[in-house]
Amino acid sequence: MAYLYLIVAVIFETVGTSALQASEQFTRPKPLALMAICYALSFYMLSLTLRTMPVGIAYALWSGLGIVLI
Repeated sequence: MAYLYLIVAVIFETVGTSALQASEQFTRPKPLALMAICYALSFYMLSLTLRTMPVGIAYALWSGLGIVLI
């Protein structure tokens, strides 16, 4: 289950980062709101992952997959 939470966290992080670029330096409110929601959900899903997975492995996968997808 931890890997499922981690995959969902990576997806939300990727969408949030894409929305951050679409916000055009925080001037467009809809992408900005999407970014904030996606980042919050990403961190929540990452926290669920950390209940059973060591932080080093979880963070390495989360950040590495996010970079690859972006």
